[in-house]
Amino acid sequence: MKKILFVSMILVIFMTGLCFAEQIKIGIVDMQRALNESKEGQEAKREMAKKADEYKRDLQKLQDELDKMKADMEKQGAFLSEEARQEKERLFQRKLKDFQNQYREAQEELQQKDAEYTRKIVQKLEKILRDIGTAEKFTIILEKSASGVFYFDKSIDITDKLLKRAESGDKK
Repeated sequence: MKKILFVSMILVIFMTGLCFAEQIKIGIVDMQRALNESKEGQEAKREMAKKADEYKRDLQKLQDELDKMKADMEKQGAFLSEEARQEKERLFQRKLKDFQNQYREAQEELQQKDAEYTRKIVQKLEKILRDIGTAEKFTIILEKSASGVFYFDKSIDITDKLLKRAESGDKK
């Protein structure tokens, strides 16, 4: 709510001051769409999915081992000595902890990779947006979802222009 009020106040002050001075040109960009539809964004998604599948396969192997160990313990439980049963239980608990640690580490690594990919792509897109803003004399370019924009005429949406420039590698 504070963000919306802040952006609204800035826009009112900005527009009031500029109304008398020059023409105002406003652009809106959907960065989420740009991230998802850009070549780099799609490549990052493929890389993330590939890495997630690798982790899933590795974790599934461990899960299968745990399931087998548990089934064996249940089958053999009545025939094992107390000491042997406790040893199997300790081994199972150790493997379970290993599984949980590997799962947590995989999640953390995937989150870090996602943040890294996103940061790199956003930096590139922001540079292109600054170039578009300068070259086409925009007064302001707002991000569709983060700036509290509830409605805008589609004619001021420059997301397609951003994607086109990002794909062509043209920064101008």
